[in-house]
Amino acid sequence: MEARSFFGRTHELGLLEGWLRQASESGAGRLIGMRGRRQAGKSRLAEYFAASSGVPYGMVAGLKGTPVGVQMRRAIETLRSSTRPLPGLDAITAAVPRDWYDLLARARVAASNGPAILVIDEFPWAAQTNAGLDGLLQSLWDTELSRLPVLLILIGSDEAMMDRLFEHDRPLFGRLDDQLVVQPFNPAETALALGGGRTAAEVFDAQLVTGGFPELIAHARRFGDVTALVEDAVSRPHTLLADVAQINLGGELADSASARMVLEAIGADEVGIVNFSAIAAALGGGKSAETAVSRATEVLVGDKRILAVDTPAGSRGGRLKRYRIADPYLRFWFRFVEPHLRDIEVGRPDLAVSAFRRSWATWRGRAIEPIIREGVLRLSPRLEPPFSDIETTDAWWDRTGIHEWDIVGSRRDGAPVAVGSINWRGKKAFDKHDLASLALARSVIPHAEGARLLAVSMSGIAPGVPADLVLDADGLLTAWQA
Repeated sequence: MEARSFFGRTHELGLLEGWLRQASESGAGRLIGMRGRRQAGKSRLAEYFAASSGVPYGMVAGLKGTPVGVQMRRAIETLRSSTRPLPGLDAITAAVPRDWYDLLARARVAASNGPAILVIDEFPWAAQTNAGLDGLLQSLWDTELSRLPVLLILIGSDEAMMDRLFEHDRPLFGRLDDQLVVQPFNPAETALALGGGRTAAEVFDAQLVTGGFPELIAHARRFGDVTALVEDAVSRPHTLLADVAQINLGGELADSASARMVLEAIGADEVGIVNFSAIAAALGGGKSAETAVSRATEVLVGDKRILAVDTPAGSRGGRLKRYRIADPYLRFWFRFVEPHLRDIEVGRPDLAVSAFRRSWATWRGRAIEPIIREGVLRLSPRLEPPFSDIETTDAWWDRTGIHEWDIVGSRRDGAPVAVGSINWRGKKAFDKHDLASLALARSVIPHAEGARLLAVSMSGIAPGVPADLVLDADGLLTAWQA
């Protein structure tokens, strides 16, 4: 990998470098778990770190549903492709290993000659095709690898499965020294990866469409704006922006048709935020649909972490729960690409383009809200009191659906210190009518009588409108900048 094609990850690289230094200086191994969504850049990060570390390394990968013999032959190929090979590589790769344990035992010999990095990508897949692999690794770690200056990194895309590998009833329990969760690029990293010439508003548009996934952002660099990107993506079958979601969903939900239907029901909504009843109704209604939705949402929220559950600020939820697709890219894909896959296949991409042009502004105005709430939370320590007291940011709505506000910033004790409104649907500045609607929140939201007023607008605020704090796209982007 060329250094010029690698962006961001300063924090993650710092952690990895520190762990390698600890292993090198102490002579004792460190076992690291690295997890995160597919396409988040875990493998790219590990490869870049290993190649630039200055020590020998070997990186191999588990392959889903693939015979162990095939995986071993592939492992030999990738070990030989290392830019700084493990010592004794010729001996290690002279014959194809019998299995994963044989491969790791050979790599252990190389690590005994000095500091080294060993990476097993998609470790859960390797474990699935080699029964008892975690137990074998535990034995090898306890008896040999932990006593050598080796940094062993186990990578997995199935976050729940990675968690289970290190639970108390599993062989590797207690062996893990640290975990690193690799997230998609944040907006500041997206801005860096997109290159110069983009406005902050355009960066946030790209964040909504790509989800911050590095490969998709690299693809987006070729286009002047998201409209050109999306229109190209739906112009023909099997474009990158369309296919990455299919690949990811195929890997994560291959055995759960009801989970896929729940995602389709949520994604089809105009703004992609729905309650339980609406999802059940989309699946046909009745007890059977409710049962299917309950089971699917449990998997999507808990195990897969694809869905997010929102509740009003200060509320424990109940019937006020709302569901949305947590990943902005998947949320975009289910709204604008998935419903038109058939149209694209039969040569009618114009239908997809028309739907995007018609609904993009409305969808964007709501889809940006979780990102803005995160940005306000990140900015809080840099702001003046009482905004500096904000420790949670949530939306607020009531049972009637009459009243709803985009941001309630609360102290640790739950007391609201700020209420905010987001205007992200065009070039119109936040005006006095928007402020009057926002000020009403003080008399409706419990305990918000003294809350300050926060205006968030892509285009700023109109002259003479006395909001207590104003954030435009440029100001918001600084939330993710050092």
